[in-house]
Amino acid sequence: MREYIRFSKHKSVNMVIGTLLDILSYALTTLFCILLLNIYVFHNVYVQGDSMLPRLQDKDRLLVNALDWTPSCGDIVIINADRAGLLDENGTPYQTEGLHKVIVKRVIAVAGQTLDMDFEHGYVYRNGSLLDEPYTNTKTNAPVIDAAFTYPITIPEGYIYVMGDNREVSKDSRYADVGLVPLSEVEGCVIARTQPLQKFGRVN
Repeated sequence: MREYIRFSKHKSVNMVIGTLLDILSYALTTLFCILLLNIYVFHNVYVQGDSMLPRLQDKDRLLVNALDWTPSCGDIVIINADRAGLLDENGTPYQTEGLHKVIVKRVIAVAGQTLDMDFEHGYVYRNGSLLDEPYTNTKTNAPVIDAAFTYPITIPEGYIYVMGDNREVSKDSRYADVGLVPLSEVEGCVIARTQPLQKFGRVN
C-alpha cells in the first residue's frame, strides 16, 4: 500500500511538472510570436507635435501596419523622411536630403494623379476636382520659404504627396525638405490609436 501511495504521488508530481512545462512553452511561443509581429508586421509609434490636429494629438500612440500595402488617398502614414523627392523642369523626379526624422502625415495624392493648389483661397484640387477634406480645420496655405513645387504637378511612379491635417503648422510635401515621399521611405499605414485609452480605435 505504501509503495502504491508513493507511486501515485510521484505520478501526480510528474503531471504537475508536465503541465507547467506545457504552459511555459505556450507562453514563450506566444511571446515570440508577439515579438515577431511587433518587428515585422505591427509597429507602435508616438505622435510628436500638432501637425495632425484635430485627428491626432501630441503624444497619441498609434498602431501601424508595416506589411506590404498600397497607399491610398486619405491614408495616414508613418514616414522615415530621410529623402525628399523633387521634380526637375521636365517633371522628372530626383531625390535630395530630407528632414531625417520620422513624421506622420496624410496621403493626398498617389502616382499618376495631378495635384493643384489654390493657395489664395486655401483649396486643393486632385485631377481637377476640389477635395472635400473634413479632417482639416485649416485652409491650405503656401510655404513662406523653401517651397517644393510650382503647381500643378503630376505625381510620378514610386512617390506619394502628403500633408498634415493642421496645414498652418505642418511641414509636409509642400516643402522642399519633404517633397514627394518615396515609397521606400513609408514605414506603414496607421490603423488605430491605442493611447490614450479613452480614444482607442480606428483613425481616418
